Amino acid sequence: MKGTHLSLDDRKFIQRGLEEERSKAQIAKDLGKSPSTISKEVKLHRKLKPRRIYGRGTGYFCANRGQYESCRSCKTACEHFEDRICKRRERIGVCNKCPKTGKCYLDKYFYQATTAHEEYLYTLSDSREGVNLTTPQMIVMAETIGPLLKRGQSVYQIIENHPELGICVKTLYTYIEAGIFKDYGIDNFSLRRQVSMRKQKSLKPRRQPVCYDGHKYADFLEFRDLHPDIPVTEMDTLYNQSEGPYIQTFIFENAPVMIGFLHEEKTSASMAGTLDLLQERLGDDYSRLFSLILTDRGSEFEKVDLFEINYETGEIRTNIFYCDPQQPAQKPHVENNHNYVRDISPNGKNLKKLTQEDLDLMFSHINSTPRGSLNGRTPYEVFAFFYGEELLSKLNVTKISKDAVTLMPFLLKNIK
Repeated sequence: MKGTHLSLDDRKFIQRGLEEERSKAQIAKDLGKSPSTISKEVKLHRKLKPRRIYGRGTGYFCANRGQYESCRSCKTACEHFEDRICKRRERIGVCNKCPKTGKCYLDKYFYQATTAHEEYLYTLSDSREGVNLTTPQMIVMAETIGPLLKRGQSVYQIIENHPELGICVKTLYTYIEAGIFKDYGIDNFSLRRQVSMRKQKSLKPRRQPVCYDGHKYADFLEFRDLHPDIPVTEMDTLYNQSEGPYIQTFIFENAPVMIGFLHEEKTSASMAGTLDLLQERLGDDYSRLFSLILTDRGSEFEKVDLFEINYETGEIRTNIFYCDPQQPAQKPHVENNHNYVRDISPNGKNLKKLTQEDLDLMFSHINSTPRGSLNGRTPYEVFAFFYGEELLSKLNVTKISKDAVTLMPFLLKNIK
């Protein structure tokens, strides 16, 4: 019915329609809504999965690639640069169930009905403290102004050409200067010229409350009782400086090998990206190791859906649960094994030059250290017994001979 809010069932119908590549007009007709309602719903609640750069220069994503003489040595955007566009994505608006997602290196958008409905319910009770914007409005505004600022357009020009933004020039300057859009790559340096303005009062940061219902430690214990054969993997984060870099650690409870991944950002998107990488690298073996994860309630792990759902396929890949507040003893294996990491990388050491290769080396030495709890065996040997050495190789864990094992800071040349 037109004029009424979308329900969860409506949003599930929209998701199915998008996955079947039906037009927004047809979806709107079947739901009894206007096409603009469906279009706004998808644009407000679709989730961006940034393109895979992995060593590819800006020129790789240029629609004019190879058409000019300068393309042969292109590494950065030039005057001929034009972003590559996916016709299917532009027509439908999302990449749900696209058969090419596994090989596509462009930005992807995914619409999940349950996530969209949760955001909608939060918006209804949004207190809008400090900033008169809801989270979906902020996303739409950032997607509108970002590309235009990159083209050198002024804030005044953007506001004049896009009255649907519903704000004045001064308000947009205030939002940008306050860092409201910094997560979208928009800050003072994005402005064509900095306008001299009186410094505004700092805006109170907004944070969406985290809901752990169904993912608490009590739920974890119940899940284990129902599925005793699924092994537990504990996850945590280590860092020496608050500004990073950050080391995301995993340890497998039944075969206590620990692995680590280096991050420049301490965000859920960055940490969940490791699971994307591991799922791609391990294939079918992923479910043997990462079907059940236990972690703490750090802000870098709070986006449950990012960890549990593979947004390219829509499948549930992981069950994630969270320890009770201030209860690190509920994940003792990863906490205790961090002592080995601190032997090699003590608190206070500068990790700015640390590389992923350094981490792989460090954890290979740690995993080659005999443990009394394993009757003198090493984590490497126990893991190889259960899963095989080929899987260890995929995790970049190598065997270090017993006399060559080093657990001192001089193992890594890139820490000071």
